[in-house]
Amino acid sequence: MTKIDTTTLPEIGAPFAGGFFAGVYLDENQALAALIVAPKAEGESTLKWKTRATATIGARSLRGGLANSDAMNDKSHPAAQFCRGLRIGGFDDWYLPSRHETALLAENLMPGEGYMPAQTAAEAFKDGGPEAFARDWYWTSSEFSTDGAWLQDFYDGDQHYGGKGLRLRCRAVRKVLI
Repeated sequence: MTKIDTTTLPEIGAPFAGGFFAGVYLDENQALAALIVAPKAEGESTLKWKTRATATIGARSLRGGLANSDAMNDKSHPAAQFCRGLRIGGFDDWYLPSRHETALLAENLMPGEGYMPAQTAAEAFKDGGPEAFARDWYWTSSEFSTDGAWLQDFYDGDQHYGGKGLRLRCRAVRKVLI
């Protein structure tokens, strides 16, 4: 995985590394990483987390979205398979973000207009913008239980779990180590 220097990081929401810069966080290995969200037109879909309510070995990490997605990159996990199959901006390391990574997306790029005022300063991600998250629930790659997985609400920032068979939004991300 490529490493970058922190002095090259753009503002939140600016084009960067095949998508848009979403923030900095500690990944599952406690390494500092930049989170990049995919362009909406190419990197968002509405799919099931899993086609049946069974446990998914290796998808319980709250921080390791790439590892979770790799553990469920098959036809019985449509959302993760969609994200892992993307090639955007010359990059093919896109994945379904973890619970922690999706919370960072909401913290920095939530459009507002729900219970919260317009939250993001990034114009393209504000309500009605071309890259804006829908004021809706999005899947994370973090499994909650045999029949549920963690969700992120981009209406009010809440996280909850939902049944894996629901058709909900998903938006791919990738990370770059700093």
